[in-house]
Amino acid sequence: MEELKKIFKEIGYTEEEMNEIINDHGIRSFKPETLLENVKRNYSFFLSIGYSREDVIKMTKTFPVIYGLSIDTIKQKIEDMEKLGYSKEDVIKMTKSFPTIYGYSIDNMKQKIEDMEELGYSKEDVIKMTKTLPAIYGYSIDNMKQKIEDIEKLGYSKEDVIKMTKSLPQIYGLSIDNIKQKIEDIKKLGYNREDVIKMTKICPTIYSYSIDNMKQKIEDIEKLGYSKEDVIKMTKTLPAIYGYNIDNIRQKIEDMEKLGYSKEDVIKMTKTLPAIYSLSIDNMKQKIEDMEKLGYSKEDVIKMTKTLPQIYGLSIDNMKQKIEDIEKLGYSKEDVIKMTKTSPQIYGLSIDNMKQKIEDIEKLGYSKEDVIKMTKTLPAMYNYSIDNIKQKIEFYDSIDLHSLAIVDAKQLMQSTSLSYARYMYYKDIGINIDETNYRKLFMGQKQFEQQYGITKEELLARYDYQEYMRKKNTQDLGQEVVDVLENTEYLEDTEETIGAHEKDETSQSSENQSK
Repeated sequence: MEELKKIFKEIGYTEEEMNEIINDHGIRSFKPETLLENVKRNYSFFLSIGYSREDVIKMTKTFPVIYGLSIDTIKQKIEDMEKLGYSKEDVIKMTKSFPTIYGYSIDNMKQKIEDMEELGYSKEDVIKMTKTLPAIYGYSIDNMKQKIEDIEKLGYSKEDVIKMTKSLPQIYGLSIDNIKQKIEDIKKLGYNREDVIKMTKICPTIYSYSIDNMKQKIEDIEKLGYSKEDVIKMTKTLPAIYGYNIDNIRQKIEDMEKLGYSKEDVIKMTKTLPAIYSLSIDNMKQKIEDMEKLGYSKEDVIKMTKTLPQIYGLSIDNMKQKIEDIEKLGYSKEDVIKMTKTSPQIYGLSIDNMKQKIEDIEKLGYSKEDVIKMTKTLPAMYNYSIDNIKQKIEFYDSIDLHSLAIVDAKQLMQSTSLSYARYMYYKDIGINIDETNYRKLFMGQKQFEQQYGITKEELLARYDYQEYMRKKNTQDLGQEVVDVLENTEYLEDTEETIGAHEKDETSQSSENQSK
């Protein structure tokens, strides 16, 4: 026994740890001399296959029975697990955190894999999940089924739970009460229940974060220049931000400043597209270089991505294809480059939507060539709704400026309400707007106020376009009713009936007078 104590002490166990091991129910039946031989032999073997002294101590404290296993049994377990789909390195890593695996029969492990496949996982899923959380081999399949049902009751589908546990198998180790409490705690940060469910579907690792760490992350990001509302909104879109190191976020901001953005630019861009924080700075540099090869300058790319940071999420092949597709609509490559400098949102539009927009504008009285010319001048038209465009065109048609959209399409950027108000104002002061002086409608607001002494707000209040349209629509509707009645047999029949009725009344009146 003294020699046994000596070897335990040499390895690095405390006397208390040694006593716990030799008194374990799976070990205490061994004679001291037998156990001494096992400890020496197994300790040396584990060191030889890749475990450290600390690993062996930790493993045997958790699962002392390891010292009761033969070397052949340990070797066989490793070989059997390799046949299941693990590498030797995987087995070493898994048994460091969950040494009890050495006590499981390989048949039971095979059965667990089959049972989990019946739950909705593939064999590959199970292998991957158990590499991360080998303790799954210690869970009963009934408990796992129950956990899935309990989580479904929280607002997830079974498919959600399967997908989430593939990413974070540790969910099977959480009590359902802890999960419920986490949802309540996250709601108190500024989310609603639906937000939490959606966020954890995207990033189930949120369930592994402490609420204090999440609070601290919000505070840290606020210090960078965001409001709490910004952080809540950003994390709804990219909940993985809660897992980012704040120093890495700061570094990303600094790296982007070196690319040519200001800190304010980065804050604004990441509010719109928080996923920028998930991109490597090397990938961002590469995207800039790739776009320069397409025909943009670095300054163009910086400016475009300030407006549409989503460009960083597009593949360069997709961008090339978009340019080719737009050329087929009737533009040159130079046109596309110029248009997307001004309106990079075009890269976010489908080519079918662009085709449809051209067709819709043609229906307003323009040729395809007119539309191509208009959109070269004002590419943002592709972002306007057709109702918005129609409203503008119909107004300018009503004041005999139909050609405005072709010859000076940029003026369509001005709101119809302001154009109407100015037109009516000019009319009231005796100025008739036509093709020779239409630019008066679009002079700068400051110049307009200085020249005419009326503010934009006063102008819009005096000449209310919406009120004008309501009256016009009412009048148009009334005229339509009259037109319908005048062109139906109903009106003719009614007139004949009224005439006959009047004739009868006249006849009856004459008879009464005679009497």
